[in-house]
Amino acid sequence: MQILKHAKLLSKIPLIGPLFIPPVHVTSVAKVVVTAAIDPTLPHGIIDVYVILQRGHQKSA
Repeated sequence: MQILKHAKLLSKIPLIGPLFIPPVHVTSVAKVVVTAAIDPTLPHGIIDVYVILQRGHQKSA
């Protein structure tokens, strides 16, 4: 479990880095997509997988 704490840094290693990107549940992606469409405070552009994981676990209002 200790290696998962450093997964963001490990994902930058060429060739093997993508193996350390954690899987994202489709529900989390959907929540972030809807939030991005209606929330002007969410930054525009590409959303990092770690932001999706963080925002996907937040409770909806």
